[in-house]
Amino acid sequence: MIFLLVLTTATAASAGVTALCHRFSPRRAARLGMAIAMAFAGASHLVLATPFIQHLPPWVPLRVEIVLISGLVEIALGLALLLRPPTRRRVGVALALYLVAVLPGNVYVAVFDVEVDGQPGGAYPWVRLPLQLLFIAWALWSTREARSPVPVGQLPTTAPKNMAHNGSVVGPFGPGHGCDPQLLPRRPGAAVQDVLL
Repeated sequence: MIFLLVLTTATAASAGVTALCHRFSPRRAARLGMAIAMAFAGASHLVLATPFIQHLPPWVPLRVEIVLISGLVEIALGLALLLRPPTRRRVGVALALYLVAVLPGNVYVAVFDVEVDGQPGGAYPWVRLPLQLLFIAWALWSTREARSPVPVGQLPTTAPKNMAHNGSVVGPFGPGHGCDPQLLPRRPGAAVQDVLL
C-alpha cells in the first residue's frame, strides 16, 4: 500500500507541476508519478531489504542479492520512464513485464500467510494482488502515445478549427500563441522542461 500511496501522491504532484508549466496531460502525470514511485521502491529495496527478502521463499538462492539487484532495476526503470518516445513505450512494456515477474512473490506471501516486517497480515496480502494488476495497467497506459496516427486514407481535408492555414496553432491570442510545444521559445533550462513532455 505504501507504493500505491507514493504513486498517487507523486502523480498528483506531477499533475500540479505540469499544469503550472502548461504541459498537463493525465498520461504525463501518471508516467512521472510511476517514475518517482519506482525510484522510491527501488531505493527501499536497497535501504530496507528485509521485507522484500521475506517475499521470496527460503529455498530461493541468493535472496539478498536478488532483492538488491531488483532494487537497482526498479530505479533504472523509474529513470527510463523519463526518456522520450518511442523508447518510453518500450520501457513501459519492460516495466509491465517486470511487475508480472515479481507477482509470484506477492502470491507466495498471500497463499502461505508469510509474515512480512511492516505489513499487516490477514487479508492485506490478498488485497495487494489486484493492485499489482493496476500497476501493470498504469505502466502500459502512462507510456502509450496519447494520439494514434490517422490512416492515410482518412486524413482530414480541412484544417482543424484551431489550426491556421500555415499549420501553426491558433491560440486565444491569435496565430502562434497556441499550446504547440514546438512553437514555444527555447530558453535556458528548456532541457529540464522537456522531461515534462
